[in-house]
Formats: sequence, C-alpha cells, structure tokens
Amino acid sequence: MTQSTPTDSPKMPPLDLKRLHATLRTHYWSFIMRAAEDGPRALVDLLIERLPHIAPSSWPERFEFGGVYVNGVEAVGDMPLPLPVKVEYYEPKFPISEAHTQFSTFHRDYILFHDDAIAVVYKPPHLSSMPAKEQRHFSLKAALERELGRTIHMPSRLDVSAQGLVVVSTSPAAHSGLQRAFETRSVHKTYAFASHTRSAWDERSVTFPIQVSPDHPVLRIATTGEGQKAHTVLRFSHETLIEGATRFVYIAHPITGRTHQIRVHAAASELPLVGDNFYGGALAPYLHLVSRALALPHPLSGASLEFELPHRLAPAWTLPG
Repeated sequence: MTQSTPTDSPKMPPLDLKRLHATLRTHYWSFIMRAAEDGPRALVDLLIERLPHIAPSSWPERFEFGGVYVNGVEAVGDMPLPLPVKVEYYEPKFPISEAHTQFSTFHRDYILFHDDAIAVVYKPPHLSSMPAKEQRHFSLKAALERELGRTIHMPSRLDVSAQGLVVVSTSPAAHSGLQRAFETRSVHKTYAFASHTRSAWDERSVTFPIQVSPDHPVLRIATTGEGQKAHTVLRFSHETLIEGATRFVYIAHPITGRTHQIRVHAAASELPLVGDNFYGGALAPYLHLVSRALALPHPLSGASLEFELPHRLAPAWTLPG
C-alpha cells in the first residue's frame, strides 16, 4: 500500500460562483442603516421598501418560517429598529407553502438505535442536521425531537447534502459525556465518498489547515498557513459505476471535525466529490458522501459501541462488488 503525507500546496479546484449560488436554497439580502434618514425605523416597513418584489402581506408567514435577522438576532415579527442596525433576510427560492417538497422526510425507521442516553440515526440527504439560519422547521434535530418527545443534543452534524449515521444524546445526563467523547476524539467516524478521479496513492494523511474562503462565507479552503488544524486519512476502496460513469470510491477517517473537512481535503487532493457543487465535483443529483460507521464509548456506561449503516440505507456505490 502506498502511503503519502502531502507536503505540497493544496490544489483546490477553481471556484464556480454561478454553480454555488444555483445550489443555495435562498437569496441573501443585507441592509445597513446608521442614521434615521437611511430608511424606515420599523422592520417590516424597511423590508417592504427594500424588497418590493415580495408581497407585503407575506411577511407574517415569512417571519414564522424564519430567516430574518436584526443585528444577528432572529426576528419573529415586526419591531422598531435600533441604530446602527444590520438587517438580513434569507429569502427562499421556493414558495413557503411548498417548503415540504424541498427537504427530505425523516422516517421513524431511520432511528437505528435508541436507549435512555443516546440515539443513532440515519440522516437523509437534503435535510439540515440543525435548524438552519434560513428556516427553523425542517431539520434532523426537529424531526427527532418530534419522534422522541424530548430535547436532544447533537455535538456533531453532517452537511445538509451528506447522508448517513449521526449520534445524538437524548437525556441531560448524557449530554456532557457525548460532548466530551467528541472533544477527546473518542468517537471514530468512517465515511465513504465517490470521486471522478483516481488517486496515484492508496492511502494519504491530509493535514492542510482549513479556513473560511475569502470568496464566499459558505465555502472553506485548504491552506498551508493560517487556519484551523485539520486531519483526514483518505484511503482508496474500489472502482464502481454510477449512472453509467466510472467512479472511484474512497474511505475517509476524519481525525478532527472541521466544517466541510472531508470535502475540502478531498478536493485539495484533486479528488472532488461527485455531486459537490461547492468544490468542483462531477455533476450529479446529490452529494456522494456517506457517514458509514461510528465507534464510540457509551456516555454513561463507558461500554464500547459500534454501528454500521445498514445495507437498506447505504447507496449501492458504497459497497464493494
């Protein structure tokens, strides 16, 4: 087996802002007022003035859906505006009445393990792990809390477009223990992803630091200088056909847990993920990134637990042969 630790510069693909913006579900608007003459002093009046394409009568529904912020705090209705003020709105690209068609549905049989302390569940693609900044109703957390009838704690989450295993704590007694397990790197995660390129190596330890992209706040980039320390072990698994095209499947073990870490480290290693509209992946209906296995100590008993994504939920391309 060929092992390689990159010492060269990361090779991030060119940024395609048009593709990125087409992927996002919202249009982002931001307005700043520093003096009374800069605009109306009531939130709804300002929104109506600055966003005339939006029906004024729709604002109560939009506040209830989420996505309006005043100085970084979500607004749930009209309010007087302080000065200075920054008003932000994440406008859905779809009618709010059709929001349920934009997000995957969580089913009860996605709960794969549940005791009095934790639950291990399958998160489908196209569902936020947590309530998103642009809306508060459609998320794995909200769906699980409805199913279980209790508040959950989610110390680690999957990207909206990713799918697979997620572990959460379901009781206050277990919250700190599960959080500590992640902080001490006692939780071991195994992912599978597909790329349209084959690496020259079989295994590689990638340690490029990761930072927010200067080109867009949603994106991250791998660097050789400033940034959060990040470490991912990548290993070639097998070749497969996906929608008639030859693709290459890799196993990823993230040692740290940075935003978009696997996607960024793979792209920086010239292995962009199939369906990754942020980091130059081959076009596909969904992001080919799956959380396939978890191993962790039980937060209360300390017992060693291991979980694998069942075949009924695992995309066929993740399985050799």
